[in-house]
Amino acid sequence: MAVEQMKHVRIMGPISKIDEFVLKYVINGNIQLEPAYKHLNVPGLIPFEDDNSLDNLLKRMKVLNEQFHVKIETYDKATIEKELLMPLDTTAAEAFISEIEDKISCFRKESEADQAAIVEREQIIKQIRPLVNLNVNIDELFHFTFMKFRFGTVPRDLYNRQKKYLEELDVVVVPVSEDDESIWLSYFMPASEAQVIDNVFATMGFNRVRISGDVKGKPKITSEKMKAEIIRLQEKMQQDKKNMDKYLSSKREEFSKLFHKVIYLNKLHEVKKFCSHSHETFFLVGWMPCADYDKLAKEIKAVDRIVLGCEDPDCVVNAAPPTIMKNNRFFKPFESLVTMYGLPSAKELDPTPLLCITFVLMFGLMFGDVGQGAVIAILGLILYKIKKMPLGGVMVYVGISSTVFGFVYGSVFGNEEILPPIWMSPLHSKTNINTILYVSVGYGAFIIIITMIANMINCIRMRKWGKLLFDKNGLAGLLFYGGLVIVVLIYIMTGRLILSGLVLIPVVIIPTLMILFKEPLENLILRKEHIMPNEKGIYFVESGFDIFETLLSFFSSTVSFARVGAFALNHAGLSLAVWTLYRMMRGIGGILIVIIGNIITIGLEGLIVGIQCMRLEFYEMFGRYYIGEGYEFKPVRVTDE
Repeated sequence: MAVEQMKHVRIMGPISKIDEFVLKYVINGNIQLEPAYKHLNVPGLIPFEDDNSLDNLLKRMKVLNEQFHVKIETYDKATIEKELLMPLDTTAAEAFISEIEDKISCFRKESEADQAAIVEREQIIKQIRPLVNLNVNIDELFHFTFMKFRFGTVPRDLYNRQKKYLEELDVVVVPVSEDDESIWLSYFMPASEAQVIDNVFATMGFNRVRISGDVKGKPKITSEKMKAEIIRLQEKMQQDKKNMDKYLSSKREEFSKLFHKVIYLNKLHEVKKFCSHSHETFFLVGWMPCADYDKLAKEIKAVDRIVLGCEDPDCVVNAAPPTIMKNNRFFKPFESLVTMYGLPSAKELDPTPLLCITFVLMFGLMFGDVGQGAVIAILGLILYKIKKMPLGGVMVYVGISSTVFGFVYGSVFGNEEILPPIWMSPLHSKTNINTILYVSVGYGAFIIIITMIANMINCIRMRKWGKLLFDKNGLAGLLFYGGLVIVVLIYIMTGRLILSGLVLIPVVIIPTLMILFKEPLENLILRKEHIMPNEKGIYFVESGFDIFETLLSFFSSTVSFARVGAFALNHAGLSLAVWTLYRMMRGIGGILIVIIGNIITIGLEGLIVGIQCMRLEFYEMFGRYYIGEGYEFKPVRVTDE
């Protein structure tokens, strides 16, 4: 469980072989490239020219791939030899893509036209539906010389109130059909009175429906004709879709080969942007995991005139290796929490195992319940298996921890009467409450000591000797804080407060002097010319405040872990409230109270407890030993497309 060890690789070979080498060994070869000119001091090196000739073709093919759904595959060397090393005929490729684009475009235009025709005929059917019982030719109604015809709807209430008034006008009203709110009607009037009568109907809320000019003959016959045409158009669209699918299926294999070739060659052009070359030789620089480097070294032995070399990260100037976190399946889901803070650098300890253990333990302490923990674990398992979410894996482990501590507290869905506690129920007595808080603070003190040890290991790995010895989270801080913790433990166990000179010297005096004279002692170790700073008065004032801040930091950080016990008590109190309401109501209402109360507890309190665990991890633990200044390893891969 650590950060993957990396090698800084340098590759050179004949410029005539760069395309073949990159396609076979670099793309999908687990190597992250860096600009070669930054790391090579070779006279006459020049970068390769940018080649964007395939950009437009690739964009068009990506759009077409929405139809073909081709998944990019990792080619083996034999397939690369067969499919990719032959020159690409861009003219033929453009023609092939244009043919498919034209075919799809024609299909879409025809489908849109057919769909528009269907919508138009549906609208006609809707218009004449109220007229289907009229035994007249609709088109004849529009050709009267001295008469005008209108068709539409009017609100039922307004029509009934104004019905008598309409009888006094020169208008013939023919109700056609009606529903709950409206009446469909036609009215006939002299052309000379059309404007006046139209205004009257407008005041009644008449909504005119204009009948399409395509409606000819009797309404019933026209409606049946339109329905038949809709069926014919729908069948035509289905047949066109089948023909299009058949066409695409016939072109899929050829498209897939061309698509892969264009993507690989375009990635080749991207790789060349990182390379440099002389008149005859190409140079390539990047980072590789040690295991992959060893594998590549064996393969390259069989390749003529390709030279592979490497350096350890410590020997590389102005470049830090990328980070690959290497954890087993148990710790893997918690990498997502670590990356929220930052990736570890190559020389740092991977904090994932420590975060996993402490996070799971804290969550269980704060949220101990057999039933609720099982629900969280099951939900997490579903998210992890189906949605592939790392958070789901975290939920599985914290749910199991919650279940285990539920047995410890004797709590099942908040009820503490079903199971006898293995240890104790948090709220059953004042002694239990105090014990929970004391255990939480003791747990915090233990964790702080662990983080100090982790910080010292990181300092050794990074060769930060001054920080290792004199920092508040280094040896000086460990002597001071660890010594005080031991004194307190002895007092709790024996009732004797040991503060003799033999104790004060290593626990208080020596650590205080180490922190006070941190800068000059560090300068002495590093053999700098000026051991003491020029402004000695200001230095001692700042160091004094630093010691005071260290004391406050140790105290506040230790007490901060009391929230672990506080949330355990809060969880027990909330559960007690839910079951108290259940006993007051009983019956169906009581059952609903228990169900809703547990849902709220799992959702809301579970989220808050998770946030508090993250806070303790990030601020109280990571802040003492973890920097997180690494960056992600991004090898050259076409499968990322």
